[in-house]
Amino acid sequence: MSTSSSPSPDPRETVRQDWLSAAPAWKKWYSQLAFQSRQATELVVQGAAISPGMHVLDLASGSGEPALSVAVAVGPQGRVTATDLLREMLQIAEENAAARNLKNIDFRAADAEQLPFPGHMFDRVTCRFGIMFIPNIQKALGEMRRVLKPGGRVSFVTWGSMEENPLFSTMLRPFLKYVDVPPPPPDAPHVFRFADANKLDHLLCLAGFHDVHAAKHKINWPWPGTPEEAWQGASELAAPFKRIIAATPPDKRELAIHEAIEGFRRFFDGQSVNISATIVAATATTPA
Repeated sequence: MSTSSSPSPDPRETVRQDWLSAAPAWKKWYSQLAFQSRQATELVVQGAAISPGMHVLDLASGSGEPALSVAVAVGPQGRVTATDLLREMLQIAEENAAARNLKNIDFRAADAEQLPFPGHMFDRVTCRFGIMFIPNIQKALGEMRRVLKPGGRVSFVTWGSMEENPLFSTMLRPFLKYVDVPPPPPDAPHVFRFADANKLDHLLCLAGFHDVHAAKHKINWPWPGTPEEAWQGASELAAPFKRIIAATPPDKRELAIHEAIEGFRRFFDGQSVNISATIVAATATTPA
């Protein structure tokens, strides 16, 4: 799905601006999002096959996950380097790490296509819901291979299709009645770019990784609160979709918001909005 009506001459800047506008929401809703996404975080950590003492690079760390969970997994003798394109996001992550008294984690603004690290520095590279936004994914995968030690490992999760994810279909379909969103170019950065697990599998193989495995998983994605709060949180956190919502004619926007909230209400049990999610988890190793 595209999030603008015309191609951007600089996809990286488009991504940066989208997430810069959402950064305050990622601070505001951190606890709810950490709860909601915990199974996705667990898949990243499990896929990375982490041992105590490892040095792990986390990409697109956002407000802190999975970097904070990885920091717990590597233990006091290990180290995590959390990176993001936006320093504003990393400031939030740093606050969340301090709140958990995690001292084995560093924070550094970095572009995944030009990682500012020497070769063979890390045992693992992790990324949760970030790789689909990297404009030149092949260049980034090459950088990951460069900074990983021989026998190192990557572990990612990304989204399945909108049809497989009630979060997005419930939130967006009311607005798509009024906003024409053309399909994106084949390899443009967008949320559902790697909804086909075979695509990610193929790209990892092309980048020279071994033991590549990419598969879909259905997980729980519960929002701990009311349908109204679920709508507010989702609409503020989902940076790439803000322009679709904003492009909706003003006289139709409230109708669309009401429809989205009622859609979330179908999943409400009185305490949480119990939505499922379909995600793609991918792992691969560098040659030993």
